[in-house]
Amino acid sequence: MALFSLGLDLTVFAQSATGLNERLGFNPTDKLLIIHADDIGLSHSENRATLKAMTEGLVNSTSIMMPCAWATEVGTYIQNHPNLDVGVHLTLTNEWFNYKWGPVASKSNVPGLVDEEGFMFADCASVARHATPEEVEAELRAQIDAAIKLGIKPTHLDSHMGCLFFGRPEYFMSYLKLGREYGIPSMVSPQILDVFKQLHPDYFNKLDLSKQLIIDQISIATPEEYDEKGMEGFYSELLENLNPGVTALLIHVAYDDPEMQAITVNHPHWHAAWRQADFDFFTSDKARKLILDNEIKLITWREIGSLLEQKSIPKK
Repeated sequence: MALFSLGLDLTVFAQSATGLNERLGFNPTDKLLIIHADDIGLSHSENRATLKAMTEGLVNSTSIMMPCAWATEVGTYIQNHPNLDVGVHLTLTNEWFNYKWGPVASKSNVPGLVDEEGFMFADCASVARHATPEEVEAELRAQIDAAIKLGIKPTHLDSHMGCLFFGRPEYFMSYLKLGREYGIPSMVSPQILDVFKQLHPDYFNKLDLSKQLIIDQISIATPEEYDEKGMEGFYSELLENLNPGVTALLIHVAYDDPEMQAITVNHPHWHAAWRQADFDFFTSDKARKLILDNEIKLITWREIGSLLEQKSIPKK
């Protein structure tokens, strides 16, 4: 489901001021794009579509949902495709009606993360009301460690439904802390920081961003854009108007099959048809042509993470 689901319009942040282009060896005017598929591990359908979109299509990054039943299958995929760019999609919620999961950490250690039925809450607001910062950090750490145990070498961290960005401020602090501790980037954009500063100025003033890798933009289709433009229309327009700098385009790929239809039942958006449309576009000749015609250069989180270990990369 979408990263931003709290009524905040963060679809595109048009600014190229982070300096990542030059640090990555590109020109300041270059358009750099990560085509990132959220939610691998959610289902067998999601796994198969994501792997195909990464090996045969244009998708070049993904992140795994470790609390989900099909996360273990991803470990097998990674053994056969060790160079795939895979992060951890840190998950504190369970938004589906008929498909339920609980935390990776012991429920006795994180009781604030489970509802009365023993599953994760359906929305970020419920998490913020019930889960202590200590419980959240324990669960985040458990998910990262579980991914590593599967054989994944995480290239980055990001947040399912944005709960770590717009929940309790301590959640965001833990998110950045764990990225530093594990030596991998935590996905952050200037607008996420701007919203955090507005909501929690006292906590923002405590942040040390001197070594934080900040990408320029995060883009994602909203329900309104899905309804009005469709996936092909939205992505075509986005690629034709992409700003210079580093953009992470967040998509969701799966097949519109009985498994995904059952998982996403009664959800008007981010359902099986939406995910099939994402898959179709980013495995299409049209998408390839748009990227070529608009001189867009594809990069991954692994390249960004390399900046944590080295000061510069030769010009491309």
